Amino acid sequence: MQPGAAPLVDGAVVINRGTIIAVGPSRRLVRKYSGHAVRTLRNAVLMPGLINVHTHLELPPLLTSIQARAFPDWVINLIKAKRSLGDQVYYEAATRNVRSIIESGTTCVGEICTQGASPGILKRSQMRARIYHEIIDMSQDCGPDVPGSGPGLLSRINKLLSRETACIRMGLSPHAPHTVSTTVLCSIRNIAAMKNLPLCMHVAESRDELKLLQGRKSGFEKLYQAAGWDRAWSPSVASPFEYLNNLGLLGPGFLAVHAVHTTDSDIKLIAKSVTPVAHCPRSNHETGVGRMPLHKFLNAGITVGLGTDSLASSPSLNLWDEMRYAFQSHKADGIDARTLMELATRGGAKALGMADVGSLAPGKKADIIAVSLPNRNSGDLHYDLLRETKSCMISMVNGKVIYESDLPA
Repeated sequence: MQPGAAPLVDGAVVINRGTIIAVGPSRRLVRKYSGHAVRTLRNAVLMPGLINVHTHLELPPLLTSIQARAFPDWVINLIKAKRSLGDQVYYEAATRNVRSIIESGTTCVGEICTQGASPGILKRSQMRARIYHEIIDMSQDCGPDVPGSGPGLLSRINKLLSRETACIRMGLSPHAPHTVSTTVLCSIRNIAAMKNLPLCMHVAESRDELKLLQGRKSGFEKLYQAAGWDRAWSPSVASPFEYLNNLGLLGPGFLAVHAVHTTDSDIKLIAKSVTPVAHCPRSNHETGVGRMPLHKFLNAGITVGLGTDSLASSPSLNLWDEMRYAFQSHKADGIDARTLMELATRGGAKALGMADVGSLAPGKKADIIAVSLPNRNSGDLHYDLLRETKSCMISMVNGKVIYESDLPA
């Protein structure tokens, strides 16, 4: 997945202490690195591990039980469903979901943590992860720290940072422009800058979000009423991206999730600020919010990663399924299979601020998967992989095998 590089037949990857040191023809590299242990895979494709830039691993399958005609009603249904779930349900869901994404070939994930179950599970799995801790808070008056139950945000962040490892990095996720007040957003911005933490936020996901922010009637009045929030607490802005830019939030360290309802002016602003975007096409479809104009983002040079979102809004957490759906959704705009695989590897790495993964090249971390060579050869390996692949044979993170199937290799 290096830019412009064609698939290499009979290739090899050389790894030393978790880092790729060479990629090239297998015969030449086996001779050059004769002291290395050699593992030969037949009828297999070696490629970078997939990167799922946006998901909520703690949520169990809720898709069919919370469906609604309007997006605000879906949100309310999700909130109601979560009230009936206990800590054990979140833990078991995260455990199953982490296992499933590893088996499908995902080696790195952008996780939105709400219940506190996923960080320990991800750490034990030996996956690579950027864990964004979610914040929903419409407080109108706070000092240098954000109020709420339990310890303040700054002290919680210090505790989170103490748990970082080489593979697990932390971030913050103010939920959305209409669920985090301007006052709290400014506090989050200041703390993130002080601690050098990346941010992630759902932005321009639905038309109702835009209507609410623009002072028009929307379905979110019911959410505000249920939460005990005053409608006046919502910012009054023409565009959520303009609003976030004016607050100094947009930039390479801010991941904008969904970005379905964006104007051409928004896209110019996103490109100018070098803000990456997480595209979740199946979630957008299932919740009925619309279709993101992916080709416009890519033509503008915006970094885009691919995400599955959660099992509350998507039928699976399998990025191959996501790529297949995205291909069908965007092929009329000229988006091909290779482009989508780039979004699920290099694009995802850049979106999460992880420059050392996402492709097979010297100096990159050895986050590698092996998948079965497709049965049918159309002449386009990327398309053939997209058509047939569902799981991986081997998954490696930092040069260590974390999963191996019982398929012959």
